[in-house]
Amino acid sequence: MKLDLVKRFSLWIIFSFFYVSGLEMALQLSIDAQQDPNLLNTVLYTFLFNLLVGHLIVKYEKVWPIFCAMIVGAFGIIGFGYFFTEQLIDYSKELKLALVLSLPFATFVVIELKKLMDKQQAE
Repeated sequence: MKLDLVKRFSLWIIFSFFYVSGLEMALQLSIDAQQDPNLLNTVLYTFLFNLLVGHLIVKYEKVWPIFCAMIVGAFGIIGFGYFFTEQLIDYSKELKLALVLSLPFATFVVIELKKLMDKQQAE
C-alpha cells in the first residue's frame, strides 16, 4: 500500500513538471490574446487548459483524482514554476493562487460532468 502511494505520488510530481510547461504556454497565449490583459480573463482562459488537464487526471487516476490535482497544481506552480525553473516567477501572486486552486476545481467539474454523462447513458 505504501509503495503504491509512493509510486503514484512520484508520477504526479513528474506530471506536474509537464503541467507547468503547458501552463506557461497557455498563460502566454492567454495574455497575448487580450488587448488589455486582466486577471479574470487570464484565469478564465487558462481554466480551459485546466479542464483538459483535469480530463487527463480523471482518465488515468482512478483512486484519488482530486488529491492528484492538488499535488500537481501545487508542485507544478509553486515547486517547478516558482522555485526550480522560475518559469512563473514574473506573474502576480493572485494569478498563481488562482491557478493552484483552478486545477482541483477543474478536475471536480470533469468528474461531475462524467457522472452526469454516465447517468444519462444509463437511462
